[in-house]
Amino acid sequence: MPATVRIISLIASLLWAGQLAARPLLLLTQQQAPYAMQQPDGRQYGLALQAVRCALQRSGQSVVIRFVSWSRAQRLVESGAADGYFPASRNPQRDVHAQWFGPAAPQEWRWYLRRDNPLDPAAPDFAQRARVGAYAGSNMQQWLLDHGYRISVSPPEHDQILDVLLAGRADAVVAANLAMEALIAKRGVASRVRSVLLQDKPLGLYLAHDYVRQQPQLVASLPQAMRQCYPGR
Repeated sequence: MPATVRIISLIASLLWAGQLAARPLLLLTQQQAPYAMQQPDGRQYGLALQAVRCALQRSGQSVVIRFVSWSRAQRLVESGAADGYFPASRNPQRDVHAQWFGPAAPQEWRWYLRRDNPLDPAAPDFAQRARVGAYAGSNMQQWLLDHGYRISVSPPEHDQILDVLLAGRADAVVAANLAMEALIAKRGVASRVRSVLLQDKPLGLYLAHDYVRQQPQLVASLPQAMRQCYPGR
């Protein structure tokens, strides 16, 4: 490659990186207490949202956060229409399109069952016998698919997973403990539901690989900033 062409290419790359740094980072999230919430007046808050905003501020990166459905958030990042999404646990499918930074908030995956259901998630035949579910686009749904469970429901929104459980459309559902327990308390149905720990699965921020490649300084500073902004630190 001639020297002139190399110089032009380098200048173009630097200009593009500068444009990325100058514009706000566009992140997507979903309405999910206590991790990320938005009031009708536009006020945004939540454990994960505040941790992510704090970490980006420490890294010198401005950000715009928009609320959409969880499946749509991931599709928009995969298509290049947004830069990242949160709060998300890691899985190989997501790692293809984006890089995970975290943790941003604690999370346990738990089985939730009605108290009158005698099934035991630890039983050897549970995967074959139980009708299970998780909300659409979630890492929990993918985990159930990968492990051969009989998925009977996958509603589009997180809060609907409690509705389908109580309605008897599933024997058990997998959900994030803090979000599900907040919902159970809000609905006043704690006496009707029990839970069993499945695994510890902390939540973090996914940034698209294309964005990450153009932002080496942010990538270098973000992990430490996430640790400093972790809830309860």
